[in-house]
Amino acid sequence: MTMRLVAVMVRKLNEGVDYEEFRKGWIPDEVFPDDPRTKVISASALEDSREIITIALIEGDHGPESMQAWIERMAPVEARRFERIKGLVGPPTLNAVYQVLAEDDLSKPLAG
Repeated sequence: MTMRLVAVMVRKLNEGVDYEEFRKGWIPDEVFPDDPRTKVISASALEDSREIITIALIEGDHGPESMQAWIERMAPVEARRFERIKGLVGPPTLNAVYQVLAEDDLSKPLAG
């Protein structure tokens, strides 16, 4: 079963912290070749450059049961990342995972 999910997290950098400092702590210290997060996009808000959104595209032949195993496997890496960035950023204002329902290229006509 192919699962397509999007994980979204929005948070705000603490006063005096720039994105490059945050990114140094955010980068994982261990990677797994079978990590289903196939692309991660980080961006700052145009209105407030301290507001950071991270969007992870999660794709692969994973059902809900294998995702739980993957989350458990990644837990130590994520815990270390959290420890490195906890003084750099506030708590998330959004932290959720969504199932992809559609993917569209709005520069081309769409069929109804």
